[in-house]
Amino acid sequence: MRISSVKPFVHPDFPNLVYVEITTDEGVVGLGESYYFGSTVAHFINEFAGPSILGKDPLKREEISKSLTTYVGYNSSGVETRARSAIDIALWDIAGKIANKPIYELLGGKSSRPLRIYNTCAGKEYMRKSNQSSKSWGLDNESSEYEDLKAFMNDAGTLAQELLTEGVTAMKIWPFDLFAEKNWGSEISSTDLKAGLLPIQKIRDAVGDRMDIMVELHALWSPKAAKEIMIALKDFGIFWVEDPIYPDNLDELESLRGAGMPEIAHGETIASRKRVETLVKRNLIDVLTLDLSWCGGLTEGLQFAELAEANGVRIAPHDCTGPVGLTIGAHLSTSDENALIQETVRAAYRTWYPHLVEGIPQINGGTLVVGNEAGLGVKMREDFRKDIQTLRLAVNS
Repeated sequence: MRISSVKPFVHPDFPNLVYVEITTDEGVVGLGESYYFGSTVAHFINEFAGPSILGKDPLKREEISKSLTTYVGYNSSGVETRARSAIDIALWDIAGKIANKPIYELLGGKSSRPLRIYNTCAGKEYMRKSNQSSKSWGLDNESSEYEDLKAFMNDAGTLAQELLTEGVTAMKIWPFDLFAEKNWGSEISSTDLKAGLLPIQKIRDAVGDRMDIMVELHALWSPKAAKEIMIALKDFGIFWVEDPIYPDNLDELESLRGAGMPEIAHGETIASRKRVETLVKRNLIDVLTLDLSWCGGLTEGLQFAELAEANGVRIAPHDCTGPVGLTIGAHLSTSDENALIQETVRAAYRTWYPHLVEGIPQINGGTLVVGNEAGLGVKMREDFRKDIQTLRLAVNS
């Protein structure tokens, strides 16, 4: 069996997403996905990655991954790695279909416990565009359906109560980000610090300790400001603080560790095994939030997960990108006893994810359940495909 066609897709309404379909000479089709500047990634697939893998055995994923990692610049989660990620996910989809097994079965089967989820409190327009600031939060959207970002900014306690009624017992918010935009995160005033803590206090007042709270800082803060925020969070029983500072500041990250400090989660943008190894061996993080659509795919992500487990660090796959990214992360989480929790975004899951693909894992109360279909278990919807743009011609052998 050989790869006969590699076809990337970008939809005008979802310019950050890129899809790739890989077809074999026996007609088996695999679907992959990556996120951020979709057209740029699609062009790279057309011009280099696609032609490079034509005629290769789709089951030789490690070999293909290495062939697409040809120089030092590939150690970031840039265009090349995002393309490699989408391709690798599609190859795993093919492998599952050939074996007639879901991907988690290829990884050893389901773990012994249900897969707990948390809700990232974004709205359905959140980060649909590429500008990484509050301008891309979708706050001007008139819809009131699942606008969880507006809700946590204005009435976090009621939002927490609503999530609990659905069985969701963990939520992630980012109440400090707007204040970082004032001065590039160099410092935080006492007034802004108190304002950032207010949604967290509202959650605790409304539901007590029944809701686990993750606080996302998006690496927007200086080490000094991040430490002030984390110290202020100590009394709230925070589940974790995510990306408190820019991840290259390893020594400064170490300064945020210590007795009573919240646990640190990090890793969605990491694309280097060496970086993961450094983080986990130096005990700089507690949870690795790897993203399989950014790190090089499941083939690379499995290496990350092994390093994490060997050094006492849990994994919690990232999802704030697209439905295939959620699905491949769920396959890993479902099969890995070291998976702590799986990120979900109900605003996306219940609104636009189902318009793109069919067969996404089912949320059952506060857990995520992956089905028994072969491969990923998802396929692109035909009505979505009709509106999609294929960049240039598909790469065919």
